Amino acid sequence: MELPKLTPGRRMTLPRPTGSADALLLARLAQREHAAGRITAVVTADANDAQRLLEEIAFFAPGLRCALFPDWETLPYDQFSPHQT
Repeated sequence: MELPKLTPGRRMTLPRPTGSADALLLARLAQREHAAGRITAVVTADANDAQRLLEEIAFFAPGLRCALFPDWETLPYDQFSPHQT
């Protein structure tokens, strides 16, 4: 599988692979970037996708350190602070 070359400051869009292929692609990409001394961040549209990718990337690349930063469950115009955990 040929991984795309990433360029800082440039946005890249790929069609979404089927099944767990997206997690495999991201795991390989993150491994390559880690070997080069760079950090990879993945932003998802919803919390379910984020949790699924976290688990699947850990399966495909157990040596990678992954973290999930959950949303604050507030809207930008809400008049209250997010829940403190």
